[in-house]
Amino acid sequence: MENNQRMEYVLFSQEYKCDKEQDNILKKAYYLGAYAKAVIDSSFYSRISEGNTTFKRWLSNQIINAKNLNKIYDKASTFENKLELAGARLQDLSRQVTSYDEGSSKNISKYTISYYFRKGFNEFIKFKDEQKENDEKIKAYNKKLKEQNND
Repeated sequence: MENNQRMEYVLFSQEYKCDKEQDNILKKAYYLGAYAKAVIDSSFYSRISEGNTTFKRWLSNQIINAKNLNKIYDKASTFENKLELAGARLQDLSRQVTSYDEGSSKNISKYTISYYFRKGFNEFIKFKDEQKENDEKIKAYNKKLKEQNND
């Protein structure tokens, strides 16, 4: 690592991929599940509204199907902006969700769409656990670098 160079966090899309042969609607559902979980987790620690669970409660009342994916994305994005959550991982996940058009979802059951949403949601939990130790090292390194640059 070169001196004075910040370390960057690992992004979800660098470690986890939805099956390439899957339809775009399933890829969208997968990354939206991960994005929703990231927004839920970040909302709880928001400096604007610490302990916020509004999006989590709202999401628990939604039906996960093709027609609702854009609605869920819009609500998650709204909370990301309102609570000023920002971060490379949220941006990465938002970009992944919006990079897939829904196309034709006529032959795909709502259960399959719901499954891929839940799969992305759960894999984000796994990803965060895997990255916890690395994230702490990066945070400490970047903090130390910032202190050195301020001296």
